[in-house]
Amino acid sequence: MLAIENLSKTYPNGAHALERFSLNVDRGEIVAVIGGSGCGKSTLLRLIAGLETASQGTVTVAGQPIRAPHPLVNLIFQEPRLLPWLTVAENVGFGLADAEIDARGELIEGGLRRVGLSDYANRWPKELSGGQAQRVAIARALVTRPQVLLLDEPFSALDAFTRADLQDHLLEIWATARPTMLLVTHDIDEALVLADRVVVMQPWPGRILRTIDIDLPRRRDRGSEEFAAARHDLLLVLNDSLRHRPAYARTA
Repeated sequence: MLAIENLSKTYPNGAHALERFSLNVDRGEIVAVIGGSGCGKSTLLRLIAGLETASQGTVTVAGQPIRAPHPLVNLIFQEPRLLPWLTVAENVGFGLADAEIDARGELIEGGLRRVGLSDYANRWPKELSGGQAQRVAIARALVTRPQVLLLDEPFSALDAFTRADLQDHLLEIWATARPTMLLVTHDIDEALVLADRVVVMQPWPGRILRTIDIDLPRRRDRGSEEFAAARHDLLLVLNDSLRHRPAYARTA
């Protein structure tokens, strides 16, 4: 479904953000990408979303090359980024301008129902809690029915209880449509709760250190011994990735 081949990015100032990143993500698979600051995680998502141009390499979704924003791909940011002058329903339907009115209404209604906000259609973003606003962002991203959903630290600004609740809710929504998902996170537990595989990156420039299969059955018990063991193993790999930092970065 999502094929990333030898993707590299060097910025005009000479910063080498990403080097020869290659990854294939199957249809319906959830892959998490973790790593320390400077390992190119957010750059990777912007390249896949078509928001930036790669210096080298290709991104394809269902065989179609991605060189600019594409309807097959959508992105959820760390902040909800709702438009304050639009109602909740209007925010959800923002990307449906080309849809027929009746179909647009049905898609918006269904999107709000899936995130548990059917009664909030006519409210304004300022009337929402942080968790509710992020639910609206999820509905907006999914209502266009993308085949690939990218998530850039989507729950990091929320408290621990709300974050865990939305992680579980996202999986419930995913189980219905099963979009391919690529998640960037600093949260090891989040990666273990959501992902089928975890890609650990090392920085300067960003590249893959190791890919780890997560064999825990869903729904995953955060308090189980198996979860704790998987967390321990993943933490060891993450710590190993940080040891690859150059000396100037460790002392900065």
